[in-house]
This record gives sequence, structure tokens and C-alpha cells, in this order.
Amino acid sequence: MSNCSSCDGSLNDSIFIESRDLKSCPHCSALAGHHIFYRCEDFGMRYMGDGRYILQSWCPGCRSHDGIKPVVQAECQQ
Repeated sequence: MSNCSSCDGSLNDSIFIESRDLKSCPHCSALAGHHIFYRCEDFGMRYMGDGRYILQSWCPGCRSHDGIKPVVQAECQQ
């Protein structure tokens, strides 16, 4: 498990900036070495089978492996 070079938080888990409605992509963050944030609405929703919908973990570009990523809204940097 790797940690963010700025905040020392885990890069393998999504974190949120709720005041700005942003979420980190664990895959993009791990590649960059620090948290990369996109708008929550960019992630899409996943049906959990029990009536709940949650945000996808990875951004669309990482899920599809096509490299087309949403616009970065913020980065966790020193």
C-alpha cells in the first residue's frame, strides 16, 4: 500500500473533499504519488444489488483503460 506524498493518506482508498463535491481516484492517485480529485458526478454510479447505488471507485478512464479521464479538479500536493 502506498501513501500520498503530501498528506500521507492511503492512495488505495478514495477520499472526498465534500465541500467541493470531489472524490479521488485510487488508480490515478497511485500513479501520480498523490491524491488526484475529480467531480463526484464524473465517476458514475454502481448498483450494489441490495437497493443501494454508490459512486464507482475508479474514474471512467481508469475503468475503461482508454486513458480518457475527466478534468482534474484538485490535487493533494505540498
